[in-house]
Amino acid sequence: IYFVEGALGLARLAQTFLLKDELHLGPAELSALTGLFTLPWTIKPLYGFLSDGVPLFGFRRRSYLILAGLIGCFSYSLVGHKFWGALDGDALIPATIACLILSSACIAFSDVVADGIVVQKSRDSNDPKIAGGLQSLCWGSAAIGGLLSAYFSGSLLEVMKPQDVFSITAFLPLVVASIAFVIDEKRIEKGGLAEEENPMNG
Repeated sequence: IYFVEGALGLARLAQTFLLKDELHLGPAELSALTGLFTLPWTIKPLYGFLSDGVPLFGFRRRSYLILAGLIGCFSYSLVGHKFWGALDGDALIPATIACLILSSACIAFSDVVADGIVVQKSRDSNDPKIAGGLQSLCWGSAAIGGLLSAYFSGSLLEVMKPQDVFSITAFLPLVVASIAFVIDEKRIEKGGLAEEENPMNG
């Protein structure tokens, strides 16, 4: 998951070219939008409270990762395919910005949920070496993904349009959603306890 989050930087450079060259936004507008795109990351504690306090379909982690991955994929696909011709003119700019903000929120939410999984695994382990190893693995994976995306983002823009880069990037959130299906997590019952923690189960 952390590798994919790092690799999602593949669309970062394409985003700048899309807004500047395709949508013809000026420097002042680009600067203002930079703050909007980072806004979802400033409210990350809210995502943590939501995932911990409101299980979705009986899971605190898995369901949110799947949902964030699907929405992120859909958002990138809309931008990559120019909304399949459904929007044009003045409506294209605000719709594109909304999709970019939504995709940023999905990445931030996935990051919070992934952090929660690491914390839970570290807490369940009695060996501090395992906790340290998990942290190193996570940060290392994110760094490798970020380095690869930084290299290929420029190379791809030399041979294709920014929208095409977004179409490629749309597959990465799907990878996160797919990984979520194999996460070992116990279903939460209506009373708020995991199935294995319910005393009525034996």
